[in-house]
Amino acid sequence: MNKRILLVDDEADFLDVVGEFLQEQGYDVVTAPNGAAALDILQKEAFDLLLSDINMPGMKGFELLLEAHKRWPAMRRALITAYDVRDYLFMAKNYDIGNIITKTTPFNFNEIRVLVGNILTGDVFGLEKYIDAEVARCELRRADEIESIVMRIAERMHEPDHKRKFRQALGEIVVNAFFYGARNERGDRKDTWEFEGELEEGKQIVVCWGSDAEKTGVSVTDQKGALTKKEILYWLERNTTKGKDGLSLGFLDEHGKGLYIARETIDRFIVNIQPGVRTEVVMINYRTGLYDGHRPLWIQEL
Repeated sequence: MNKRILLVDDEADFLDVVGEFLQEQGYDVVTAPNGAAALDILQKEAFDLLLSDINMPGMKGFELLLEAHKRWPAMRRALITAYDVRDYLFMAKNYDIGNIITKTTPFNFNEIRVLVGNILTGDVFGLEKYIDAEVARCELRRADEIESIVMRIAERMHEPDHKRKFRQALGEIVVNAFFYGARNERGDRKDTWEFEGELEEGKQIVVCWGSDAEKTGVSVTDQKGALTKKEILYWLERNTTKGKDGLSLGFLDEHGKGLYIARETIDRFIVNIQPGVRTEVVMINYRTGLYDGHRPLWIQEL
């Protein structure tokens, strides 16, 4: 039986185009022009995924998803917006929303195909899900290997801007995976971090990378799965929100900056979490000028 999607947006053209595309992917799609109409439909029919615009007349997307979750908790939820996701991080944290799709120009149909598939199947791990090309792989066991691995991968990027961005973001994420993920070190006690020794078999950090015609991607995976969606949303929102002094609330924090820096630096920052098993961070940069628009929020916690 086909998975069923309720697509909600006050733009009729968007409903027609995206609804037709999702139907071509094999989904049973029903559309609604606003939140009230969506709730009426949900009262009568069962759906696997509720996919709603944020800014609509009357009931907003966050309110619709909250009400739907109260009534039908097993149904998956995601949002769509044409605006900057950073403006909604506070709401995403409070409403426990990990996925917000952005309307790029042109619209990125392949991205919505992958994200909807991820949400509905839970089959989220592996850089191959996001890159249509052969993927290289290496394992990291020692802290003194981090810089050389980051530099080696960054130098393989074709565009100079990609090299710079990946070098910074990948460095942050690999350090996070090694010290916070594998070693369980504390951010406020960096003077006590253990730089010697080797990670045990089964605890190594796995780094993959590859490029296709549109994009370049890198993934970093630890074998702990200790990070949570709630923590990610907290740190992203904290580093985005300005205090009275004009600085971010997380400006002086010892932890959380790496996630924020990577998300702000890279076109697509994806976090996949299997609690207690593994955490995978996927970072993707598109060819310059290919898709213009804001970065989505993409956190999958199984």
